[in-house]
Amino acid sequence: MRNSKTLLDIELLCAILPALLSLIFFKTVRLLLRTLVNINANLNKKQSFRWLVFSGEMLKKPLVLTSLLVTGPRWNPNTIAAGAGPFDVKESLAIDVKSCLDSAQSWTIGIYSFPQAKAIQHIASHGSDFQEQWHQLKLDPGQYTLGIRYYHWSEKVELPAINVDGHQIINTQSIDSDSVNDYFKNLTERDNIFYRCLNDYIFTLLICQKWLPKKWVLKEYLPVGDTNNEFLYGVIYKACSLNLQINLSLLNNFDVYLTIYNRSSLPVIWYQINSEKYTTPVVEQDGFYLVRLRRKLDIASDSFQEDGITIKLLSTVTQASNGVKSVTSA
Repeated sequence: MRNSKTLLDIELLCAILPALLSLIFFKTVRLLLRTLVNINANLNKKQSFRWLVFSGEMLKKPLVLTSLLVTGPRWNPNTIAAGAGPFDVKESLAIDVKSCLDSAQSWTIGIYSFPQAKAIQHIASHGSDFQEQWHQLKLDPGQYTLGIRYYHWSEKVELPAINVDGHQIINTQSIDSDSVNDYFKNLTERDNIFYRCLNDYIFTLLICQKWLPKKWVLKEYLPVGDTNNEFLYGVIYKACSLNLQINLSLLNNFDVYLTIYNRSSLPVIWYQINSEKYTTPVVEQDGFYLVRLRRKLDIASDSFQEDGITIKLLSTVTQASNGVKSVTSA
């Protein structure tokens, strides 16, 4: 089996050049798409004044899937997600957080600069004691977009109204929570060589991450990662599975979500893990994984301890009927 410990030096060296080309390709496509999005936003300003829900219907539109794969490429299938903007802000932005509180047990709203997509701030359900219907933020003059994620959503789900500089620009919007995420089941059917080339460098990046600056690896892997979550990540190889062992205290204090992606960064497996020991099914192709740990509402003061969770990569070749043998760990 191949892994970061046994991969021959020459094989790793041969992988670096394709990874560099993939990285350059990713940055080039992202720049082009941001330019197109900026032009489209200036031509179709009305489209900015409503929530666009991540759904199968949205992905039917030209270039949407490609845009997502260069903006927020590590999908979160455990949430209902939507975006809004861009819109101009002179002084302040206010969000109808009551709609969020009524719609989900846990949620996050990210505010991003446009068109750079730089995270300015994240508002979380457990981060503040919301006493009023509207939560106001002071922002520097500029253009911004919003991204919202709902965890453990209610039967009735509404996206919040938005007020900018004293004027309501987005109304409350109801969505069908039963079917909105059905598109994830067939998303890998849209995979192709173009998407593989866009995100293929991530695989080599994660193999080499112990030799690279941690902040840079994190920025590449999670360019719009929720700052209210903790993250663990690494590579996984064909014919292997992941074994997670989680301290009971950590499990009681955090929701644990696992997503496994193929090398195009399309999700192939995703779970919320509720047990102290869990082993995933064997994966059919090389890829990478992401574990998101999100504080539960009633214990927001508890801090994350990385030694509370152990992630091991298991080879099917070494698995026996009495147990499994770890071949490497993350």
